Amino acid sequence: MAFGSTVISSILISIFALCLRGFYQLYLSPLSSIPGPWYAAISNIWTLIHTFRCRKVRAIDALFKIYGPVVRIAPNTIAFLDHDLEQRTTRLVYNTLKLDKGPLYGAVHILTDWVCSVAIIEHSVHARYRRIFASHYSPGNIALLHPDMRATAQVLVQKIMEASLQQPLDIFPGIHLAMIDLILTSTFGHNHDALGSWSEDSHNVILSSIEDYGRLILLGGILPKWLMNIASCFPNKRWQTFCASGDTLFNIMGKMVRNMQSEKDAGNLDDRDKPTLIQRFFSHNDSCAPEDRLSYEDMTSESMTHLLAGVDASAVAVSYILWQFSNQPLNVIKRIQAELDSVMPDPMIIPDLKILQALPCLDALFKEGLRLHGPIPTFLERLSPQSGPLDLLGFKIPPKTVIGTQSWSMHRNEAIFQNPELFDTFRWLDEAKPQEPMLQSLAPFGMGTRICIGQHLARAAIKIMLAAIIRNFDIAPCEQTNARTMEMMELFGMFPVGLNCKLNFNPRV
Repeated sequence: MAFGSTVISSILISIFALCLRGFYQLYLSPLSSIPGPWYAAISNIWTLIHTFRCRKVRAIDALFKIYGPVVRIAPNTIAFLDHDLEQRTTRLVYNTLKLDKGPLYGAVHILTDWVCSVAIIEHSVHARYRRIFASHYSPGNIALLHPDMRATAQVLVQKIMEASLQQPLDIFPGIHLAMIDLILTSTFGHNHDALGSWSEDSHNVILSSIEDYGRLILLGGILPKWLMNIASCFPNKRWQTFCASGDTLFNIMGKMVRNMQSEKDAGNLDDRDKPTLIQRFFSHNDSCAPEDRLSYEDMTSESMTHLLAGVDASAVAVSYILWQFSNQPLNVIKRIQAELDSVMPDPMIIPDLKILQALPCLDALFKEGLRLHGPIPTFLERLSPQSGPLDLLGFKIPPKTVIGTQSWSMHRNEAIFQNPELFDTFRWLDEAKPQEPMLQSLAPFGMGTRICIGQHLARAAIKIMLAAIIRNFDIAPCEQTNARTMEMMELFGMFPVGLNCKLNFNPRV
């Protein structure tokens, strides 16, 4: 009897404590004046539910439409949408103030505690670390990779040609394999030839590990570590492979790092005309203080992060743009193809990127694709400054509050983009529409000082592959790929819910 009374008392006390906490969050918290649903203000459950449903960005966007440009989405989290055409508040949060990242980014440490630029929370620490390899992703250095990009795009076209009789073709894995080759070439200086072995029945362990690990990171950001450890013991072969995907990828990348170290020790790296990412790590270690040197595990972890970020982001963007292109009116398709025909009389000879960048129709297709299907549309967390309250669109935000915006909502802002859900390639060519506000609001690779460091590589690779494929093929939709299968689901980035993109590729005469 006494035991039962104790249990009941404990339950009642817990309920009372939760009620007190909820009352504080709703009425006494410094954030209580911020509009938003009451259930989001008292608990993180609302955010967790929509994260599990892979619809967090949509849920936040819906709150903007109900509550306005500043909304409370969790007890200590505020989302904002900057309606200023010059995006002054957005620049303040992501550039001027140089704020630390929010706690979500710590989920990238699900595998190890080794150095990883994405997971570094403190802005000052990240800035020092980023200098080690920032020059590797400068436009000038990326230009050295253009021949590799064109060669990879040519192989991609040839593989599509070989498979064109087996209609429709799922282009999704092919673009992923092409990006694996490009990023491994940039990182280690040799082509893995993942694309060369692509077929309908082929299996690439790097690609499958990348796909699994991206989802594993998502779970790691939601579930506590102890629960992840228990779940990983579930005795199912496919589940065990999924949970081991980080280790698998780490071991593959680690072997490549060790091979490069062996080449360095043998004196075979100095003759390379294009310094690789690993070479920059080695150069840093040769010149820095002993305590600042990167370990083998650090170099492996960072290389792995660049591969993960670069492959999915670029491949998903290309796949979505090709799907949207296949559904465009015939006059739009012909206009873009005619533009490419003018600079590619031989369809298998891809011109320099400078020539492709000067093509207005291709550029418009590229921008519109990144607007609706950008690789980083998600909520970008920052911590409000410790120095004092931050004025956020008229609201006083106390220190250490998680704040942020999302390009998903920026790219669908009706005040800037007319008919925002419509894929309108030529909104970017209409002289009657102000272009500067649209450009200011276009942030497909993140924003500010923590913007995706590989964006120049991604932009170049995406444009070159689009040009090569659209010049060589008439692309038509098929029944298996539609708005339902291509609906975007939010993991760490965005992916089509069907995890494929089947299209009809008919070689152009």
